Amino acid sequence: MQFIRKNIKPILLVMVVVFIVSIFYGLGQYRSSGSRSQQAGNIIAQVNGVGINYQQWHNVFMNFVSQYDSQTLSGISDELLASIKNSITEQLINSTLLYQYAEKEKIDIPASRINDEIEQIKSSFGSEQDFNNALRRNNLTLNQLKESLKNQYMVDQAIHNEYAQITISDEEIAQYYEEYESFFFQPEKRKISHILVEDKEEAELLLNQLNDGIIDFETTAKEKSICPSAEKNGDLGYISRGQMVPEFEEASFSLEAGNLSDIVKTEFGYHIIKCYDIQEEKQLSLEEAGDNIKNILTSQKQNERIDELIAQLREEADIVILYDFTSELQDKEEDKEISGDEITETEINQEENGVPETSVEDISENPVTEEMEEELAE
Repeated sequence: MQFIRKNIKPILLVMVVVFIVSIFYGLGQYRSSGSRSQQAGNIIAQVNGVGINYQQWHNVFMNFVSQYDSQTLSGISDELLASIKNSITEQLINSTLLYQYAEKEKIDIPASRINDEIEQIKSSFGSEQDFNNALRRNNLTLNQLKESLKNQYMVDQAIHNEYAQITISDEEIAQYYEEYESFFFQPEKRKISHILVEDKEEAELLLNQLNDGIIDFETTAKEKSICPSAEKNGDLGYISRGQMVPEFEEASFSLEAGNLSDIVKTEFGYHIIKCYDIQEEKQLSLEEAGDNIKNILTSQKQNERIDELIAQLREEADIVILYDFTSELQDKEEDKEISGDEITETEINQEENGVPETSVEDISENPVTEEMEEELAE
Protein backbone atom coordinates (compact mmCIF):
# COMPACT_ATOMS: atom_id res chain seq x y z
CA MET A 1 0.00 0.00 0.00
CA GLN A 2 2.80 2.40 0.83
CA PHE A 3 4.29 1.64 -2.59
CA ILE A 4 1.14 2.88 -4.32
CA ARG A 5 0.93 6.00 -2.20
CA LYS A 6 4.54 6.99 -2.84
CA ASN A 7 4.45 6.32 -6.56
CA ILE A 8 1.08 7.64 -7.72
CA LYS A 9 2.44 10.65 -9.61
CA PRO A 10 5.30 9.08 -11.60
CA ILE A 11 3.31 5.96 -12.44
CA LEU A 12 0.29 7.92 -13.60
CA LEU A 13 2.36 10.15 -15.83
CA VAL A 14 3.92 7.13 -17.47
CA MET A 15 0.56 5.41 -17.85
CA VAL A 16 -0.98 8.45 -19.54
CA VAL A 17 1.93 8.91 -21.93
CA VAL A 18 2.21 5.28 -23.05
CA PHE A 19 -1.41 4.16 -22.79
CA ILE A 20 -2.27 4.05 -26.48
CA VAL A 21 0.73 1.92 -27.42
CA SER A 22 0.49 -0.25 -24.30
CA ILE A 23 -2.95 -1.45 -25.32
CA PHE A 24 -1.42 -3.24 -28.25
CA TYR A 25 1.53 -4.70 -26.38
CA GLY A 26 -0.69 -6.59 -23.94
CA LEU A 27 -0.48 -4.20 -20.98
CA GLY A 28 -4.12 -3.13 -20.89
CA GLN A 29 -6.56 -4.94 -23.16
CA TYR A 30 -9.79 -4.39 -21.28
CA ARG A 31 -13.37 -4.56 -22.45
CA SER A 32 -15.73 -1.85 -21.25
CA SER A 33 -19.15 -2.85 -19.98
CA GLY A 34 -22.22 -1.58 -21.78
CA SER A 35 -22.99 1.04 -19.15
CA ARG A 36 -19.48 2.47 -19.40
CA SER A 37 -19.63 2.54 -23.20
CA GLN A 38 -22.84 4.56 -22.97
CA GLN A 39 -21.01 7.07 -20.76
CA ALA A 40 -18.03 7.43 -23.09
CA GLY A 41 -19.03 10.88 -24.34
CA ASN A 42 -19.50 12.48 -20.93
CA ILE A 43 -16.91 15.13 -20.13
CA ILE A 44 -15.14 15.12 -16.76
CA ALA A 45 -12.77 18.03 -17.48
CA GLN A 46 -12.04 20.72 -20.06
CA VAL A 47 -8.66 22.17 -21.00
CA ASN A 48 -8.80 25.38 -23.04
CA GLY A 49 -12.15 24.24 -24.39
CA VAL A 50 -10.99 20.71 -25.19
CA GLY A 51 -12.92 18.01 -23.34
CA ILE A 52 -11.54 14.94 -21.56
CA ASN A 53 -14.28 12.31 -21.58
CA TYR A 54 -15.03 9.55 -19.14
CA GLN A 55 -13.92 6.75 -21.49
CA GLN A 56 -10.46 8.32 -21.80
CA TRP A 57 -10.26 8.54 -18.02
CA HIS A 58 -11.53 5.00 -17.48
CA ASN A 59 -9.01 3.53 -19.95
CA VAL A 60 -6.10 5.08 -18.05
CA PHE A 61 -7.58 4.11 -14.69
CA MET A 62 -7.92 0.45 -15.68
CA ASN A 63 -4.43 0.44 -17.18
CA PHE A 64 -3.06 1.86 -13.93
CA VAL A 65 -4.71 -0.64 -11.59
CA SER A 66 -3.68 -3.56 -13.81
CA GLN A 67 -0.19 -3.20 -12.35
CA TYR A 68 -1.29 -4.44 -8.93
CA ASP A 69 -2.50 -7.79 -7.64
CA SER A 70 -5.96 -8.32 -6.20
CA GLN A 71 -4.67 -8.38 -2.61
CA THR A 72 -3.09 -4.95 -2.98
CA LEU A 73 -6.19 -3.54 -4.68
CA SER A 74 -8.56 -4.94 -2.05
CA GLY A 75 -6.62 -3.03 0.62
CA ILE A 76 -7.11 0.35 -1.02
CA SER A 77 -9.23 2.65 1.13
CA ASP A 78 -12.03 4.71 -0.38
CA GLU A 79 -10.02 7.85 0.36
CA LEU A 80 -6.92 6.60 -1.48
CA LEU A 81 -9.01 5.35 -4.38
CA ALA A 82 -10.63 8.77 -4.74
CA SER A 83 -7.17 10.36 -4.63
CA ILE A 84 -5.93 8.03 -7.37
CA LYS A 85 -8.98 8.83 -9.52
CA ASN A 86 -8.51 12.57 -9.18
CA SER A 87 -4.76 12.20 -9.84
CA ILE A 88 -5.58 10.48 -13.13
CA THR A 89 -7.80 13.40 -14.07
CA GLU A 90 -4.97 15.83 -13.25
CA GLN A 91 -2.45 13.85 -15.29
CA LEU A 92 -4.82 13.72 -18.27
CA ILE A 93 -5.11 17.50 -17.98
CA ASN A 94 -1.31 17.79 -17.94
CA SER A 95 -1.00 15.52 -20.97
CA THR A 96 -3.56 17.60 -22.84
CA LEU A 97 -1.66 20.78 -21.98
CA LEU A 98 1.61 19.26 -23.22
CA TYR A 99 -0.05 18.25 -26.49
CA GLN A 100 -1.46 21.74 -26.95
CA TYR A 101 2.00 23.11 -26.22
CA ALA A 102 3.50 20.78 -28.85
CA GLU A 103 0.94 22.05 -31.37
CA LYS A 104 1.85 25.64 -30.52
CA GLU A 105 5.53 24.81 -31.04
CA LYS A 106 4.56 23.41 -34.48
CA ILE A 107 6.19 20.05 -33.80
CA ASP A 108 5.73 17.79 -36.79
CA ILE A 109 6.00 14.00 -36.82
CA PRO A 110 6.77 12.32 -40.18
CA ALA A 111 4.09 9.92 -41.40
CA SER A 112 6.80 7.33 -41.97
CA ARG A 113 7.51 7.18 -38.23
CA ILE A 114 3.83 6.54 -37.47
CA ASN A 115 3.60 3.87 -40.17
CA ASP A 116 6.72 2.14 -38.86
CA GLU A 117 5.23 2.04 -35.37
CA ILE A 118 1.96 0.64 -36.72
CA GLU A 119 3.86 -2.15 -38.47
CA GLN A 120 5.78 -2.91 -35.29
CA ILE A 121 2.52 -3.11 -33.35
CA LYS A 122 1.00 -5.40 -35.99
CA SER A 123 4.01 -7.70 -35.79
CA SER A 124 3.25 -8.38 -32.12
CA PHE A 125 -0.03 -10.03 -33.15
CA GLY A 126 -0.49 -13.44 -34.68
CA SER A 127 -2.31 -12.07 -37.70
CA GLU A 128 -3.85 -8.99 -39.27
CA GLN A 129 -7.23 -10.17 -38.01
CA ASP A 130 -5.95 -10.30 -34.41
CA PHE A 131 -4.73 -6.74 -34.77
CA ASN A 132 -8.09 -5.59 -36.14
CA ASN A 133 -9.88 -7.40 -33.31
CA ALA A 134 -7.74 -5.52 -30.79
CA LEU A 135 -8.73 -2.25 -32.43
CA ARG A 136 -12.41 -3.15 -32.11
CA ARG A 137 -12.03 -4.28 -28.49
CA ASN A 138 -10.57 -0.91 -27.62
CA ASN A 139 -13.09 1.09 -29.65
CA LEU A 140 -10.41 2.43 -32.01
CA THR A 141 -10.13 2.73 -35.75
CA LEU A 142 -6.76 2.50 -37.49
CA ASN A 143 -6.85 6.24 -38.21
CA GLN A 144 -7.60 6.98 -34.56
CA LEU A 145 -4.65 4.87 -33.51
CA LYS A 146 -2.39 6.69 -35.96
CA GLU A 147 -3.63 10.04 -34.69
CA SER A 148 -3.09 8.99 -31.08
CA LEU A 149 0.44 7.85 -31.87
CA LYS A 150 1.15 11.12 -33.63
CA ASN A 151 -0.13 13.08 -30.62
CA GLN A 152 2.01 11.01 -28.27
CA TYR A 153 5.13 11.51 -30.38
CA MET A 154 4.46 15.24 -30.50
CA VAL A 155 4.38 15.34 -26.70
CA ASP A 156 7.50 13.16 -26.52
CA GLN A 157 9.34 15.50 -28.87
CA ALA A 158 8.22 18.59 -26.94
CA ILE A 159 9.57 17.04 -23.74
CA HIS A 160 12.79 16.02 -25.51
CA ASN A 161 13.25 19.61 -26.71
CA GLU A 162 12.98 20.81 -23.12
CA TYR A 163 15.50 18.22 -21.97
CA ALA A 164 17.94 19.30 -24.70
CA GLN A 165 18.31 22.68 -23.01
CA ILE A 166 19.62 21.15 -19.79
CA THR A 167 23.32 21.41 -18.99
CA ILE A 168 25.33 20.01 -16.08
CA SER A 169 28.56 21.79 -15.16
CA ASP A 170 31.67 20.25 -13.60
CA GLU A 171 31.13 22.56 -10.65
CA GLU A 172 27.67 21.13 -10.04
CA ILE A 173 29.03 17.59 -10.16
CA ALA A 174 31.82 18.45 -7.71
CA GLN A 175 29.39 20.19 -5.37
CA TYR A 176 27.05 17.17 -5.38
CA TYR A 177 29.94 14.81 -4.67
CA GLU A 178 31.12 16.94 -1.75
CA GLU A 179 27.63 17.04 -0.27
CA TYR A 180 26.84 13.34 -0.74
CA GLU A 181 30.30 11.76 -0.69
CA SER A 182 29.17 9.02 1.70
CA PHE A 183 26.64 7.83 -0.89
CA PHE A 184 29.52 6.77 -3.13
CA PHE A 185 31.05 4.35 -0.68
CA GLN A 186 30.87 0.81 -2.03
CA PRO A 187 30.73 -1.97 0.58
CA GLU A 188 32.48 -5.27 0.08
CA LYS A 189 30.77 -7.42 -2.53
CA ARG A 190 31.18 -11.04 -3.50
CA LYS A 191 30.12 -12.84 -6.64
CA ILE A 192 28.35 -15.93 -5.33
CA SER A 193 26.80 -19.06 -6.80
CA HIS A 194 25.17 -21.91 -4.92
CA ILE A 195 23.55 -25.31 -5.15
CA LEU A 196 20.44 -25.77 -3.01
CA VAL A 197 18.95 -29.18 -2.21
CA GLU A 198 16.40 -30.40 0.33
CA ASP A 199 18.30 -33.42 1.63
CA LYS A 200 21.49 -33.21 3.74
CA GLU A 201 22.79 -36.56 2.49
CA GLU A 202 22.42 -35.42 -1.12
CA ALA A 203 24.28 -32.20 -0.31
CA GLU A 204 27.14 -34.13 1.28
CA LEU A 205 27.37 -36.48 -1.71
CA LEU A 206 27.46 -33.57 -4.16
CA LEU A 207 30.08 -31.71 -2.10
CA ASN A 208 32.35 -34.78 -2.03
CA GLN A 209 32.00 -35.22 -5.78
CA LEU A 210 32.73 -31.53 -6.35
CA ASN A 211 35.83 -31.65 -4.16
CA ASP A 212 37.04 -34.77 -5.98
CA GLY A 213 36.51 -33.14 -9.37
CA ILE A 214 33.99 -35.77 -10.44
CA ILE A 215 31.26 -33.25 -11.24
CA ASP A 216 31.19 -29.62 -12.42
CA PHE A 217 29.72 -26.92 -10.16
CA GLU A 218 27.80 -24.98 -12.84
CA THR A 219 26.34 -28.08 -14.47
CA THR A 220 25.37 -29.57 -11.11
CA ALA A 221 23.71 -26.32 -10.04
CA LYS A 222 21.67 -26.26 -13.21
CA GLU A 223 20.61 -29.91 -12.92
CA LYS A 224 20.27 -30.42 -9.16
CA SER A 225 19.58 -27.09 -7.46
CA ILE A 226 15.99 -26.36 -6.43
CA CYS A 227 16.64 -22.60 -6.33
CA PRO A 228 15.36 -20.49 -9.27
CA SER A 229 19.00 -19.47 -9.76
CA ALA A 230 19.53 -22.95 -11.24
CA GLU A 231 18.55 -21.42 -14.60
CA LYS A 232 21.70 -19.32 -14.31
CA ASN A 233 23.90 -22.21 -13.15
CA GLY A 234 23.36 -21.13 -9.54
CA ASP A 235 24.64 -17.59 -10.10
CA LEU A 236 23.33 -15.04 -7.57
CA GLY A 237 25.47 -12.20 -8.87
CA TYR A 238 27.30 -9.85 -6.51
CA ILE A 239 25.92 -9.72 -2.98
CA SER A 240 26.73 -7.43 -0.08
CA ARG A 241 26.12 -7.85 3.63
CA GLY A 242 22.52 -7.65 4.75
CA GLN A 243 21.04 -9.18 1.61
CA MET A 244 21.01 -12.85 2.56
CA VAL A 245 19.93 -14.87 5.61
CA PRO A 246 22.64 -14.82 8.32
CA GLU A 247 23.90 -18.40 7.83
CA PHE A 248 24.28 -17.93 4.08
CA GLU A 249 25.93 -14.52 4.49
CA GLU A 250 28.43 -15.73 7.08
CA ALA A 251 29.54 -18.62 4.89
CA SER A 252 29.72 -16.50 1.73
CA PHE A 253 31.89 -13.80 3.29
CA SER A 254 34.27 -16.29 4.86
CA LEU A 255 35.28 -17.81 1.50
CA GLU A 256 38.31 -17.00 -0.61
CA ALA A 257 37.73 -16.46 -4.31
CA GLY A 258 37.40 -19.80 -6.09
CA ASN A 259 36.62 -21.80 -2.93
CA LEU A 260 33.62 -23.92 -1.97
CA SER A 261 31.87 -23.80 1.40
CA ASP A 262 30.95 -26.71 3.61
CA ILE A 263 27.28 -27.64 3.79
CA VAL A 264 25.28 -24.60 4.95
CA LYS A 265 21.82 -25.19 6.41
CA THR A 266 19.21 -22.44 6.19
CA GLU A 267 15.42 -22.32 6.31
CA PHE A 268 15.44 -23.03 2.56
CA GLY A 269 17.45 -26.24 2.68
CA TYR A 270 21.10 -27.25 2.32
CA HIS A 271 23.50 -25.06 0.33
CA ILE A 272 26.90 -25.52 -1.27
CA ILE A 273 28.28 -22.04 -1.89
CA LYS A 274 31.02 -20.99 -4.28
CA CYS A 275 32.73 -17.59 -4.30
CA TYR A 276 33.90 -16.46 -7.73
CA ASP A 277 35.13 -12.93 -7.06
CA ILE A 278 35.65 -10.45 -4.22
CA GLN A 279 35.28 -6.70 -4.58
CA GLU A 280 36.78 -4.95 -1.55
CA GLU A 281 35.02 -1.98 0.01
CA LYS A 282 35.89 1.25 -1.72
CA GLN A 283 35.21 4.97 -1.61
CA LEU A 284 34.65 6.12 -5.19
CA SER A 285 36.59 9.22 -6.20
CA LEU A 286 34.94 12.24 -7.82
CA GLU A 287 36.23 11.06 -11.17
CA GLU A 288 34.81 7.55 -10.68
CA ALA A 289 31.45 8.84 -9.49
CA GLY A 290 31.22 11.64 -12.04
CA ASP A 291 29.08 9.89 -14.67
CA ASN A 292 26.67 8.61 -12.05
CA ILE A 293 26.32 12.06 -10.51
CA LYS A 294 25.74 13.62 -13.92
CA ASN A 295 22.90 11.14 -14.54
CA ILE A 296 21.37 11.93 -11.16
CA LEU A 297 21.52 15.69 -11.71
CA THR A 298 20.20 15.34 -15.25
CA SER A 299 17.21 13.34 -14.05
CA GLN A 300 16.52 15.90 -11.33
CA LYS A 301 16.69 18.81 -13.76
CA GLN A 302 14.49 17.00 -16.28
CA ASN A 303 11.79 16.51 -13.67
CA GLU A 304 12.10 20.11 -12.51
CA ARG A 305 11.93 21.48 -16.05
CA ILE A 306 8.79 19.55 -16.97
CA ASP A 307 7.17 20.43 -13.63
CA GLU A 308 7.92 24.10 -14.28
CA LEU A 309 6.59 23.87 -17.84
CA ILE A 310 3.37 22.20 -16.73
CA ALA A 311 2.95 24.73 -13.91
CA GLN A 312 3.32 27.56 -16.41
CA LEU A 313 0.90 25.95 -18.87
CA ARG A 314 -1.66 25.37 -16.12
CA GLU A 315 -1.37 28.98 -14.94
CA GLU A 316 -2.10 30.25 -18.45
CA ALA A 317 -4.80 27.68 -19.25
CA ASP A 318 -8.56 27.67 -18.82
CA ILE A 319 -9.11 24.43 -16.89
CA VAL A 320 -12.53 23.28 -15.73
CA ILE A 321 -12.93 20.05 -13.72
CA LEU A 322 -16.52 18.90 -14.03
CA TYR A 323 -16.37 15.85 -11.79
CA ASP A 324 -14.58 15.46 -8.45
CA PHE A 325 -14.26 11.82 -7.42
CA THR A 326 -14.03 12.71 -3.74
CA SER A 327 -17.76 13.47 -3.96
CA GLU A 328 -18.26 9.70 -4.05
CA LEU A 329 -16.99 9.49 -0.46
CA GLN A 330 -19.78 11.74 0.80
CA ASP A 331 -22.30 9.96 -1.39
CA LYS A 332 -21.34 6.58 0.14
CA GLU A 333 -21.80 7.93 3.65
CA GLU A 334 -25.22 9.28 2.76
CA ASP A 335 -26.17 5.99 1.08
CA LYS A 336 -25.69 4.18 4.40
CA GLU A 337 -28.44 6.32 5.90
CA ILE A 338 -30.91 5.55 3.16
CA SER A 339 -32.79 2.23 3.20
CA GLY A 340 -35.26 0.41 0.99
CA ASP A 341 -35.55 0.88 -2.76
CA GLU A 342 -35.34 4.68 -2.75
CA ILE A 343 -33.25 6.34 -5.40
CA THR A 344 -30.03 7.33 -3.62
CA GLU A 345 -28.35 10.67 -3.86
CA THR A 346 -25.31 8.84 -5.29
CA GLU A 347 -27.36 7.56 -8.20
CA ILE A 348 -28.87 10.99 -8.77
CA ASN A 349 -25.45 12.65 -8.63
CA GLN A 350 -23.92 10.14 -11.03
CA GLU A 351 -26.84 10.39 -13.44
CA GLU A 352 -26.60 14.16 -13.45
CA ASN A 353 -22.84 14.13 -14.01
CA GLY A 354 -22.85 11.20 -16.43
CA VAL A 355 -19.95 9.55 -14.62
CA PRO A 356 -20.49 6.01 -13.31
CA GLU A 357 -18.73 5.26 -10.04
CA THR A 358 -15.70 2.99 -10.43
CA SER A 359 -14.94 0.93 -7.35
CA VAL A 360 -12.38 -1.64 -6.33
CA GLU A 361 -15.06 -4.22 -7.07
CA ASP A 362 -15.13 -2.98 -10.68
CA ILE A 363 -11.40 -3.55 -10.85
CA SER A 364 -11.83 -7.23 -10.03
CA GLU A 365 -13.68 -7.71 -13.33
CA ASN A 366 -10.29 -7.35 -14.99
CA PRO A 367 -8.00 -9.83 -13.21
CA VAL A 368 -4.31 -9.03 -13.01
CA THR A 369 -2.17 -11.52 -14.89
CA GLU A 370 0.71 -13.46 -13.32
CA GLU A 371 3.11 -11.57 -15.59
CA MET A 372 1.93 -8.26 -14.15
CA GLU A 373 2.32 -9.57 -10.61
CA GLU A 374 5.88 -10.65 -11.39
CA GLU A 375 6.66 -7.23 -12.89
CA LEU A 376 5.37 -5.53 -9.72
CA ALA A 377 7.45 -7.85 -7.56
CA GLU A 378 10.59 -6.93 -9.50
